[in-house]
Amino acid sequence: MKRALRYDELPEVLTPQHLIRFLPVGRNAVYDLLNTQRIRNVRVGQKFVILRSALREFLGGDVE
Repeated sequence: MKRALRYDELPEVLTPQHLIRFLPVGRNAVYDLLNTQRIRNVRVGQKFVILRSALREFLGGDVE
C-alpha cells in the first residue's frame, strides 16, 4: 500500500487516486464526493480532473 500524501505533495491537477491517498476515506467515498460534485471537478471523457484548489475549498481552506 502506498503511503498517504501531504497537501504540499499534491500536484495542481489531481486524479481520484490522489484523493484516495490524501483523504481519510475509501475509494467509494471519493467517487461519491466526485459524482455529487461535493468536490468540484470536471470530466474529461470518463476521467475525473480535480484542481488542488477545489480540494482546498472542500476542506474549508484549512490545509496544512
